[in-house]
Amino acid sequence: MLQPPPTQARILIVGAGPTGLATAVSLIKHRIAVHDIVVVDSALSGQNSSRAVVIHAATLEALESIGCRTKLDATGIHMQGIRIQDGNGSPFLVNDFTSLHPCTKFPYACMISQAHTEIELNKELEALGGHVFRPLKAIGMKPVGNGLQVSFETGQTITAQYVIAADGARSVIRSVAGIGFLDPEGLEKDKSVDPRTSQMILADVSFDSSLDHVFPVDHYTGNFSICPDGLFLLAPLAHPKVQSTLYGASEPIYRIGFSVPLRKGEAPSQPGLEVLQEYVDGQGPPIISSDPSRNPTNKPVHLKKVYWSTRFRTHSAIADTFFKRIHGDTEQENGGIVMLVGDAAHIHSPMGGQGMNLGLRDAVGLGAVVAKHIQSLTGPDANTNSNLELLQGFAKERHGRASRQIAMTKRFAWFVGSLMNPWSIQYWVLYVMGKIPFFKKKLVWQLSGLGNR
Repeated sequence: MLQPPPTQARILIVGAGPTGLATAVSLIKHRIAVHDIVVVDSALSGQNSSRAVVIHAATLEALESIGCRTKLDATGIHMQGIRIQDGNGSPFLVNDFTSLHPCTKFPYACMISQAHTEIELNKELEALGGHVFRPLKAIGMKPVGNGLQVSFETGQTITAQYVIAADGARSVIRSVAGIGFLDPEGLEKDKSVDPRTSQMILADVSFDSSLDHVFPVDHYTGNFSICPDGLFLLAPLAHPKVQSTLYGASEPIYRIGFSVPLRKGEAPSQPGLEVLQEYVDGQGPPIISSDPSRNPTNKPVHLKKVYWSTRFRTHSAIADTFFKRIHGDTEQENGGIVMLVGDAAHIHSPMGGQGMNLGLRDAVGLGAVVAKHIQSLTGPDANTNSNLELLQGFAKERHGRASRQIAMTKRFAWFVGSLMNPWSIQYWVLYVMGKIPFFKKKLVWQLSGLGNR
């Protein structure tokens, strides 16, 4: 029998993806009692469908601050750089992360599935005495006295002073709190990203041949292929231990990702091997093609097995505010506090692997500031009105960082879109810029998140 959740909590975290779990761990590490925190999620463990695959330097620093970096960093692959190439396999830009050495202990990107990140964060939460109550899907929320009562599909309710919405882009908590969620430029959903890259497919797969010639063991590099039909990502997923944990696999597993232009219609929600092979051959680097006439090695490479796949649509949006006080019906009732984190607060194109990273940094900081606010409530007359500037200031600052992140991913999307047209002036301008050391260092700096911690 599943353990029932308590009906009262000081802090209720709705959503147990990476940001919800990291917020809970951060709260505990900042001396909030574990029995004051309740974490719920609408899905059973392991049923998430959105899987990021990279943890950047700034996020590794944030995770280290709450003791959650070491195991993830040890089981992930340290990606030393990026390579962007055209559809024929010719390099357009080759970059590495060595320029980050003076700025961080982590001059690389850690490649590891979001699913494994969640596993490790959940282990840390449980080691601290915490627990995720599943499956509990939030359907409503209302002010009750000096708190907020969240109701669930099961008929259960939980009342808390602080409700942290980590329940994704379609956040129920954000919606019932009356917080808007729009593109920061006011663009409509279908116009907030390039239609050529707004529909994406991700998959974890194995191949029937070794890809050691693509990924030298001593210098892993992420591969991006860009052609007029779209873009294609190829990267090793993680070390064998992770592959075994996630999929029971003993063979190397790779993450592939590619765009499906809207003009081609809606892609299948869980594409199989045949569909994936078509795009590997059409948009992937020639060196992994199953077509011998296209593969320069004359040794066709075929997909062997699909372990997981998904289709999703991307757009950019940000919540009007990451903080809201919801008052009761009388002046004597202070009401409760809603804070947003992760995709509930901001979403954007996956270009550069920035979404989960900013969400995790938000979560670590949110745990610290909520803990500081609670610890400031001392004395017989204290109430949650005290020092609200702590929460409001944090929310405003993170809102600004999210806005800048969205703008950055839009620039990345423009960059990719320009490379899809080799006959354009922008293509050749970017080609020249890709040879300039300053431009290359700036790109790595922006990807690392160090300038937008």
